[in-house]
Amino acid sequence: MRLRRGHRPRGAIACVAGAGVEIGYFPLAQVGLLPVQGVSGAATVMIALALAGCAVHMWVVPVRAHVSGAAAVVLGVLSYPFANLGGFLLGMLLALVGGALAIAWQCPPVQAAGSGG
Repeated sequence: MRLRRGHRPRGAIACVAGAGVEIGYFPLAQVGLLPVQGVSGAATVMIALALAGCAVHMWVVPVRAHVSGAAAVVLGVLSYPFANLGGFLLGMLLALVGGALAIAWQCPPVQAAGSGG
C-alpha cells in the first residue's frame, strides 16, 4: 500500500506535535534546573516525548492514527496534574484536539492496481 501526499492526518499531527513542544518547553528551557524540578520535571519531559512519539507514529503509520490519537488524548488528560496544568492549559488543549482529530480521521480507500479507474 503506497500512500500519496494527502493521505495523512496533518492537522492532528500538527496539534499533537505542538502539544509536545509546548509542554516540554518550560522544563527544558533551562536544563540545569531540571534536577531541582524533581519528579514533576521528569514526568513533564516524559509526557512531552510521548506526545512527540504519537505524532511520529501518526506520520509513519497513518492507517493506525486512531491508536496514537487515543494515546494523545490520555496523555493530554494526564498532563493536567503532572505537567504544570497541562502546559498552562494550551498544551493539554492541543493534545486533546489533535487526539480527537486523529481518532476521527479515516484513511482514504486504496484503489487496486488493475481497477482501471
